[in-house]
Amino acid sequence: MSLRIVDFSTHLSGPLATHLLTELGATVVKVENPRTGDGNRAIFDVGDGMGLFHLALNSGTRSLAIDRRSEQWPEVIAAAARWADAVVVGARPIDARRRGMDFETMKAHNPRLVYAALSGFGDHGPWRELTAHGQTMDGYAGLVQTIDGDVQPVTAPGWRTAGTTLGGVFAAMGILAAIHRRDQGFDHAQYVGVSIWQSAMWWSWRDLTQLANSGERWLDYSDLGSRYSLYRTKDGKVALCAPSERRFWEPFVDLVGLPAEWKEVGDWRGSGMDHGAGEAYDHERPAIAAGIAQRTLDEWTALFAEVEVPFAPILSLEEAMASEHAQVNGVMRETTTPDGRTYRLAASPIKLATDDTTNPQPGPLPPPPAIGEHTEQLLEELGVSVPASS
Repeated sequence: MSLRIVDFSTHLSGPLATHLLTELGATVVKVENPRTGDGNRAIFDVGDGMGLFHLALNSGTRSLAIDRRSEQWPEVIAAAARWADAVVVGARPIDARRRGMDFETMKAHNPRLVYAALSGFGDHGPWRELTAHGQTMDGYAGLVQTIDGDVQPVTAPGWRTAGTTLGGVFAAMGILAAIHRRDQGFDHAQYVGVSIWQSAMWWSWRDLTQLANSGERWLDYSDLGSRYSLYRTKDGKVALCAPSERRFWEPFVDLVGLPAEWKEVGDWRGSGMDHGAGEAYDHERPAIAAGIAQRTLDEWTALFAEVEVPFAPILSLEEAMASEHAQVNGVMRETTTPDGRTYRLAASPIKLATDDTTNPQPGPLPPPPAIGEHTEQLLEELGVSVPASS
């Protein structure tokens, strides 16, 4: 029997967590507001009130619609806790208590329940009751990249939040770890607490480690040096060359046409890498740039692949999505709307197989539910006698 998950969350982090579990075979029930449903339903409307984010995160789930102000709300909470392996709650701790869906209330109905709480800033500390919204957690985590606009500061083009996405990934991981622990004999309810803010902080783990121990931030990639740098090819494309280990540097010198004696120049002790940083390597960058400019991107891609030197064309997201490698690995999967329209979604990178030669492809997900589409059926499964119209 598949894992049974009840999702009381909305918008991004909680639905992303349960979407990942859906992709791994879990049965997910979304408990939604009967008037508006999950906030994803309205984001990037593709027609008939169907939002792209709703398609991306809620396809393959079932929907139970009930107003939390209904007299039957406590009964639904209790029944959902008894039925589920895990519940996902996306709210500040104070709001979860107000809605009767806090850990203490729900574990009373199921002493082996896994309760996953996703909140903006976690359960402890002076920020725990702050209202959270999208970029706000990243702002508190030092991640928001800004530039000066015409009137006021704006976020840098292409910048994306880390916390909301990572919070969902960590919540899914925590749920699976807690369920494994339960299945190993741990006979108590478990609380999986995930702070979206701390998830955003974790994204900077290299910088945090450096700051905590040396007072300095980790290097920018642009500062790594001549042997881990971007160069422009003959056809004007951008490529990353990364021959920082000696076994890569030696064939790189030959291919690019650098002086043969440069093969011996480098300090490969310790990490085994020399990125070519510092004044002693200033002469390398223009020479490498001149060499790379002699061939096209496709020519360099083939040559470096043949000698197994780390190299990458800097693709656009569109180019990466359209690549043969993306097609072979099932980077995108499909879902349909109730009226039969087909849409493509990002697929989980997890591959589950019985051997390492199998390359399973993700099949299409069932359509996302209409608000309350499964209410009557689910209430019957839960053993709650609530009219479908409630």
